[in-house]
Amino acid sequence: MRLEKPDLEQTRDELVKQQNEFEITLARLEEELLHNLSEADPATILDNTALIEGLETTKKTSVTITEQQIIARQTEKDINVSREVYRRVAAEGAMLYFLLIKLNIVDHMYQYSLESFSVFFYKAMEKTEDFEEDEDRVLGLVQSIRMTIYTWVARGLFERHKQIFLSLLTFRLMQKGQLECEYNPAQMNFLVFCPQTLDTPRPSSLKDWLPE
Repeated sequence: MRLEKPDLEQTRDELVKQQNEFEITLARLEEELLHNLSEADPATILDNTALIEGLETTKKTSVTITEQQIIARQTEKDINVSREVYRRVAAEGAMLYFLLIKLNIVDHMYQYSLESFSVFFYKAMEKTEDFEEDEDRVLGLVQSIRMTIYTWVARGLFERHKQIFLSLLTFRLMQKGQLECEYNPAQMNFLVFCPQTLDTPRPSSLKDWLPE
């Protein structure tokens, strides 16, 4: 969001800072008021001009802050609605990253750092075409990030492992409903764990029962 909508994110940061300052101001006024009340003489409390003025100041400030908090909350709510549109981009990045860091199960040579991943992630964002509509921009970002990360990772894989990575990515996209094909968990479970009958024990691997 800091790259896509810097003005929106800056406004959000300012609102958070403002809310914290409101809380601090209210706490300080309350503390001062309680201190003045404890120090005041009960017999002459109604004649204590400074105390009465302090009460009025605290009341006015509290009302003003409450009104500003209502406006700030609504503004933050509107900002969060805009931010939610881009959640799919973050979800795509998270999915790809956690997929590729598990490739070391296939071969211990496949090690990927978050720093390296971030470099290609941001490169993909930079080269994505600009669109007037946020929805079109998000779709473009998702496609660009997916292709950029896949190309980067596949370039460093052995040929026999490229199909594995592509299959894992495809299955994950099917599972998330991002491909125009049906994902059946029962069928996937059957494929991964191999068939088993009462007379035939489960094969130790996929190669034992599924030919190329």
